[in-house]
Amino acid sequence: MSDKPFAVVASGETYLLSSNNQDRSPVSGPAFQDVQFSYDASSNSYTISLPGFQTGRLANTSYNGSSGQPAIGSFSSVTAGDSTSVQPVGVTLQVPGTHYSPYTYTGFGWWDGQTGTTSSGVTHEEGIFAYGIPTAATGIPVSGNATYSAMVQGRTIDDYYIGGEATLQFAFATGTLSGHFDPAVYDWDALIPLGRYDFTSTVYSLGSTSFSGSLSQAGVGTGSFNGQFTGPNAEELMARWTAPFNNPLTGPTGGEPSTMSGVWIGKKN
Repeated sequence: MSDKPFAVVASGETYLLSSNNQDRSPVSGPAFQDVQFSYDASSNSYTISLPGFQTGRLANTSYNGSSGQPAIGSFSSVTAGDSTSVQPVGVTLQVPGTHYSPYTYTGFGWWDGQTGTTSSGVTHEEGIFAYGIPTAATGIPVSGNATYSAMVQGRTIDDYYIGGEATLQFAFATGTLSGHFDPAVYDWDALIPLGRYDFTSTVYSLGSTSFSGSLSQAGVGTGSFNGQFTGPNAEELMARWTAPFNNPLTGPTGGEPSTMSGVWIGKKN
């Protein structure tokens, strides 16, 4: 069988863009989403399934980066099924191994597209996903400890970008997980830290390919995450997450309660 499905974790939301393309308002989310992504070697094509759209192939792909240097990212349309017509949605992928996505077995992706029209404007579905080569159960370590440092990508319900870091510490021999999540919100080109979320109620067992847990910050609330290992021997991992936070960039004096969601990709230190 030539089709090779990737493991995928994703988060997305629905928003309304006004008829003058100036004002954006949330409709639902951000929340965990079901995205499927695979590669067919026989046709050298990628197939993707996104919320609100038909499953289709990546098409009309263009690349970006510095002249004379390897591409750092791509942008593609998505066909309607196996046809040559394209849907009103685009998919952006960062090239694994670049400084924007310094990983070997895992990569970041985004989608954004139009799903309908109303008297107030156009509805859109958008989101972010991580995809990778899943680790088989036989590739999971069952002895020793490992720390993974992860890069965070996400959005807020009030349309801000989230960055930051996450640290995951696995005791493989005992099947335990601890760690923390340090998100930050982008204010133009600056990152404003949002405080530390500690891992609580983690779920990980000896030899498991997946893991999950809660994200807790006193005075703010509790979120959650779930993910899995990638690479032949769990060299990397990926997860999706969601959490409440107080947005310092909104409200009369800042600190307005909001919601953020996204994904992270990490590799073993």
